[in-house]
Amino acid sequence: MKIEEELKHDFASPQQRALTNIIFTSNWVLNRIASALKPTNLSLQQFNVLSILYGQPDQTATVNLITERLIDRMPNTSRLLHKLMDKKLIEKERNSNDQRVVYVRLTPEGAILKEQGRKIINNILVNLNDQEADLLNDMLEKIRS
Repeated sequence: MKIEEELKHDFASPQQRALTNIIFTSNWVLNRIASALKPTNLSLQQFNVLSILYGQPDQTATVNLITERLIDRMPNTSRLLHKLMDKKLIEKERNSNDQRVVYVRLTPEGAILKEQGRKIINNILVNLNDQEADLLNDMLEKIRS
């Protein structure tokens, strides 16, 4: 459905239409992912942290590395990590040489839940073939350049 029909709005320019379409579509995708992840009791941000840790050597990273790699670079990484600790999906450990450095390690339960979340997200399909997806990726990257 056209964005004008979805929002019952006419746009002043193609650029305004494109930006609104990106925001609207982003929220639509985020809502689909959030709904799909409900059985895991993970938010998309929590899943993102588990994925970052899963891809690190020894499934361990500093808080700063996690913050740098988050898709949604919200300012309160500590609160996000505390929620994952409460769920026993991660563990924190201070560096013995520098107490300011905190290491975050994925627990076995966290790794299992990350894999479950990945399978769920992989089943969310978008109505694009590979060529269209590549073109969309190129255009989105151009917007950010």
